[in-house]
Amino acid sequence: MLAVAPLQAQVRPPGDTTRAPARAPGDTSRAPAVPMGDSLAADSIPKDAVKSPLAVAPRPAVPEIRGRRTIWDRAAIFASGAITLPELLAQVPGVDVFNAGFIAAPTVSSWYGQPGRVRVYLDGVELDALDPREGGVRDLAVLQMWTLEEVAVERAAGELRVFLRSWRVERTTAQTRTDILTGSEQANLYRGFYGKRTNSGGVVQLAAQQYSTTSQRTAGDGDALAAFGRLGFARGRLTVDAVATRFGRNRASTYRYVVQGTLNQNAIGSFEGSDATGYLRAAWGDADRSGFWMQGLVARSIHRETGDTVVGADSSRSQTQYIAMAGLTRWGARLSATARMRSNAGETRFSPSVRGSWERDWFAVSASAEEGGPDSTRRVDALAVLTPFKWLHFMGAHSIHTPDAATAYGPSRTTSRAEAAIQLFGRWIGAGAVQRSAMRLQGMRVFDTLYAAVDVPAATGLEATLGGPLAGSFSFEWRGVRWPDDVPYTPVVESHTEIRVSTDFHRQIKRRTFDLTAGLTHDYRGAMDVPVTGGGSQRAQGAGWVGGFVEMRIASAHIFWYNRNAAGKIYETVPGFMMPRLVQLYGVRWEFWN
Repeated sequence: MLAVAPLQAQVRPPGDTTRAPARAPGDTSRAPAVPMGDSLAADSIPKDAVKSPLAVAPRPAVPEIRGRRTIWDRAAIFASGAITLPELLAQVPGVDVFNAGFIAAPTVSSWYGQPGRVRVYLDGVELDALDPREGGVRDLAVLQMWTLEEVAVERAAGELRVFLRSWRVERTTAQTRTDILTGSEQANLYRGFYGKRTNSGGVVQLAAQQYSTTSQRTAGDGDALAAFGRLGFARGRLTVDAVATRFGRNRASTYRYVVQGTLNQNAIGSFEGSDATGYLRAAWGDADRSGFWMQGLVARSIHRETGDTVVGADSSRSQTQYIAMAGLTRWGARLSATARMRSNAGETRFSPSVRGSWERDWFAVSASAEEGGPDSTRRVDALAVLTPFKWLHFMGAHSIHTPDAATAYGPSRTTSRAEAAIQLFGRWIGAGAVQRSAMRLQGMRVFDTLYAAVDVPAATGLEATLGGPLAGSFSFEWRGVRWPDDVPYTPVVESHTEIRVSTDFHRQIKRRTFDLTAGLTHDYRGAMDVPVTGGGSQRAQGAGWVGGFVEMRIASAHIFWYNRNAAGKIYETVPGFMMPRLVQLYGVRWEFWN
């Protein structure tokens, strides 16, 4: 693959003035060079054109310490090394991901020690937990990250909100792409993408992914087939489109206590079924641009289990959402209001919300209020960043969440977070604290039905960060957090260290057709107690593991290699479930403009 002859369909004929394809919105990768010298006549190739962009769902302008990543564009998503959405979110300070094995096994994501306090929106549609196995805590690995154009996070004090935008195309030249990945645990993954705009403004997008994996030690393996599609049109400020995504999968039973204790070969039962989400949308205006905008959506999500072992009396769960949104963006301010109605199992629930933010060079603030939500909780959140000097930043966040159903979700809870960062000799040093009130945690029932909801006392965690350039193209990052010893679902100590080099060799390669990014990582997670029904607890012992990655871009091809747990450390993030050892994944992502 390192020496590829130009494909005839990609070659520009002499004298053709057609522009090279532009990057997708937010894409930071460079457009591939188009070679010259084809003998085709210039008038035999259709002219390329950029059409009106499809509307995007609103996302907040989130106040944050400068330099900390809160948005991943499409290029950054794939360059992160993450295969699933939880793996990407694990790079956000405050997020913990608990896993029962490799990529096919169930996961739980938590926010500062609170399982399930991670809410996800796809193009404005909130993706609630429908699988009865999950106990109200959604497995985010089921959500298809490869179909996305952008992932943005809002680090509110009381919960993490994740805003997903699906992949869009703007050009009449067909965009195609192929991804291939293989590696340890007999993992094989294939993706294909096709997207094209018509001269009239129409859009056709199709994509599919298939993967399979076999885990001899822990099982919990299987195969999956996913698909994504979009049809619609955009003209001027008007967008009308329909989007659908489906994820069908088969997963074997997951082993537990492989190393210590009595082996349980059915700790997590096998699964065969699918998850699907689709919506029909009409929109006017663009939520990212100055001016007024509005959107209306009708969305439906379905979870279906079709295997021999069906959990619950009904093997299918579905939800319909009716969403109306409107807002105004001007003079650094963003104002929006959302009316969301959920219809689920004969129950209808209305959840209105309002949001506002204002940004200036030295100050930024954001506030939101919501009534209802997926768990009938009233939420009020505020974030602010003060930047008196370029080298000194202060941040504060506060959340008040009041469940209407206190019997099910516990008493009113408050969470506060404060942070300060200073730049010294080009390196940033930060320190902060997180204060949680007494609250009820939802637990992690997907791993064990004994991991039910539990009331926990107030707790305070301390966190610190350090990062910046080392020399030349080398940089480093370290972050850590420390909690008291007896806080359930919360590792006592966590840290992440990364040394990275990133260069395009611009002095040697004038055409800028080559990029290299490589790094070494070390992660440590301390011991964690998991309370069980009836009293007592189980403990996951602490461990540290190392990894590495290399990615090269050659024109429009990205060749990558990722290593996880290079030393073969035996460790677990959930008591009794062993994590994979010596995982290596490698492959290529190759994009074509035909």
